[in-house]
Parts: sequence; C-alpha cells; structure tokens
Amino acid sequence: MLRRMPTKKKRELWFLVEGKPARFSVHEFAIVTGLVCTPKPFLGLEEKLKLKARIRDEYFKGATQIKVDDIQKAFRSLCDKEEGGKKKKAEKEKDLGTDRVKIALLYFLKGVLLGADPKRNVSTFHMSMVDDLDMFNSYPWGTVVYDTTVDSLGGNDMAEKYRERLRKPPHKQQPDVKETYTLYGFPFAFQVSFLDFNCTCLYQMFMLLKY
Repeated sequence: MLRRMPTKKKRELWFLVEGKPARFSVHEFAIVTGLVCTPKPFLGLEEKLKLKARIRDEYFKGATQIKVDDIQKAFRSLCDKEEGGKKKKAEKEKDLGTDRVKIALLYFLKGVLLGADPKRNVSTFHMSMVDDLDMFNSYPWGTVVYDTTVDSLGGNDMAEKYRERLRKPPHKQQPDVKETYTLYGFPFAFQVSFLDFNCTCLYQMFMLLKY
C-alpha cells in the first residue's frame, strides 16, 4: 500500500512496482476469482416483494440481528439434524438438504468472500435472497465483493499511519507498539494479482540479463 499512486479513477487502485505502474481493477479481480462482475441489477418493488424471510424465521426464530457466527452455528445444527423415524420422507429430506446448501452459500458469502467480522450483522436482504437460489446464483456477487474490497483497501489510511510513524524522531518511536488494521471483502485476490505482476517483472528482468 506504500507504493500506491494517486488516480482519478474511483473504482481502481494503481501502484508503482519495480518502476512500472500496476493496476488492480474489477478486470483483474474477475480473472483471479472467476466471479461474475457485471453491473448490479436494479431490483424493483415487485422483485423485493417476492423475497421472503423463511430462512430467518425458521432457523433464527425471526431475529432481526443475525451475526456471521449465528450462520455458522445454524449450518452445523442443520448438518446434525435428522428427521424423526427410521424411514425419512423424501420430500422432507430434500428440503433439509436444500436448506443446508442455502445456509452454506450465505456463510461462504459473508464469512469468506465479503470477509465480514463474525460479530457483524448479516444483511436481511442477503438472508432473504438466498432462499431463491436462482436469483441468488445469478446475482453478480463479484461486483459486490470487489466494491467491498476496494473500499476497504482504498479507504484505509494504514499507509499514512506508517509514514507518520517513520517521521517521528527515533527517541519518540515505540517499537513495541504495532499498528493494526482490518480489511474486508476478498483481499486475497489483490495479493494474487500482484504476485502475478511481480513474477512477470522478475521474468522480464531475467530475460534482459540473459540476453
């Protein structure tokens, strides 16, 4: 982040690496993750009215504040849950399996792709949408995840904090004090993108030295 370059493009991050400008945009993000990064569709009133709160009501007792930790607990509970009797009804078994998939998708979205704090509340919109698998799977989550990642990386002042720390005289610096920061979204894609860029730069340098 200390190599970041100023840019007027709001949804891109530019860095100076080995004397060359390197870009991290939704294009690179889509290549690394394979997620759909098309523009987010506008959901009208009719589409929103179709969304129901069945998942919330059935597995979270209608709670209005559900955290990522609660999603994990619900998934584990579903995995251990069995229908009564030795002979399970096919329909109930199918419904239970489908709900396991829905809870797992929600947990993967919030806990992995969006990197949400386990103590943060889960969006009721996401909770309702996952009950419609066709809508959930066709939604461009890549765009949502990318926006969250860029906001976390771009809006973070950790680089400036580090520079400010270095400007202090040696006798005023506190080596035992560590600066911490929190990133949301999927910053792993950012790391992979620049790992690939660094490998490309090293390869080009090697070829120049070789010939």
